[in-house]
Amino acid sequence: MKSETKLLVGLAMTSLITLVAAICILRPTVLRAAALTSLSVLAFLAVRRFLADTIVSRPVPPSSVPSTSQEWPQRTGDPDKLVDRLVSSIEDFIRNIPENREPPGDATVRQELHQRLGYVVQQTTGLPVGSQALEVTVVLSDLRGFSVTTEGYSPREVVDMLNRYFDRMCEIIYRYGGTVDKFMGDCIMALFGAPVSRPSYIEHAVCCAVEMQIAMDAFNKENEELGMPTFYMGIGINTGEVIAGKIGSNLHSEYTVIGNEVNLASRIEAYTLRGQILISERTFSRIKDLVRVENPIHVSVKGKHEPTPLYELLSIGEPYNLQVPEREARRSLRVEVNIPFEFQICEGKVIRSETYEGRILNISSGGMFACTLAEVEPYFNMTFRLEFNILGVKSSDIYGKILRVKKSAELYEMNIEFTAINPQDRNAIKELVNQIVPSSYTPGA
Repeated sequence: MKSETKLLVGLAMTSLITLVAAICILRPTVLRAAALTSLSVLAFLAVRRFLADTIVSRPVPPSSVPSTSQEWPQRTGDPDKLVDRLVSSIEDFIRNIPENREPPGDATVRQELHQRLGYVVQQTTGLPVGSQALEVTVVLSDLRGFSVTTEGYSPREVVDMLNRYFDRMCEIIYRYGGTVDKFMGDCIMALFGAPVSRPSYIEHAVCCAVEMQIAMDAFNKENEELGMPTFYMGIGINTGEVIAGKIGSNLHSEYTVIGNEVNLASRIEAYTLRGQILISERTFSRIKDLVRVENPIHVSVKGKHEPTPLYELLSIGEPYNLQVPEREARRSLRVEVNIPFEFQICEGKVIRSETYEGRILNISSGGMFACTLAEVEPYFNMTFRLEFNILGVKSSDIYGKILRVKKSAELYEMNIEFTAINPQDRNAIKELVNQIVPSSYTPGA
């Protein structure tokens, strides 16, 4: 049995013995016995949670990356000393429960335990229990068009698919020394540099992002075998100072980070396309000799007066030698058409009320080239529907990102990539392309 397993088993036995001894000595009422039971369980969970938070993975050697995450990582602090002090603190708590008074309620027990055990943890390990300012690298990933693509599947199928996705991505995050901060739907927020800072954590963050994109190939192949749709992931990365610590109350809390740099990472991720990794200028400046990137795009970010440069990550050099895979959907075949359409501009998750008219000049299953009289800006999202008169069908809502805008005479020409499209609508566009392709086609952008 591993020493860590022995530690947890020993802690469980200690809690049980303490509970039995307290019941025999104090002869408590049923309510007090219940309170003592809750106390023992809470103590066990508190220590287990502390060990999960403070046990950290070995730093990834610069010359190689571990092939598995199954090895139990190194620990910080002295677990034996920690357990002794936690047990002493719990015994002291039990001794000080007044004999002839009503036993404390669950909320009071939790609050008291948080204070006592938090103090013990801090004194034993030297790790601060409260909030602290840290420099971290935030990695935010999101599946493009997940809600639209999964509309026709049962909740159980969607949950099973998400769990398979999370399994693959979390294994990569942990292998590179990251911490999964939270899941938000199909979005993953991972931290590098917190709660414990490791050498080369920025390098490991970008390597992790590339491997996550590579892992999408195997995930999509598995989806295909199960009759599930293909997904594309966008990843945004930013480095900066945040406030890290326990957020919440003594009744419920979680370790997380907050601050403007977290918000910026979220906004960077919102600009990503399918299969794309965008990194902030601060992240790029720290690893520019290691990576290859595209020329920066300059985008407007809420809270920033000047346009913010973002860099598309293409590859990572020695000693990692990783390359972001190209997604064929971004290079799909386009055919010339002349289809009128109406669209609306999106700001974040808000759709503007104004409706604009335009014409589609060429189209593929991955994107289109269109023009409009309305003044539009690059990197904004749009939503629209298409009527395929040649096929006699009308699409559901399609979402796309405006990649480039060029003014020609009175028209604004737009290169648009689809970011969320129903599989049936994608198939309808493919059928349209197949009907037109013998006479005329142009390569995708």
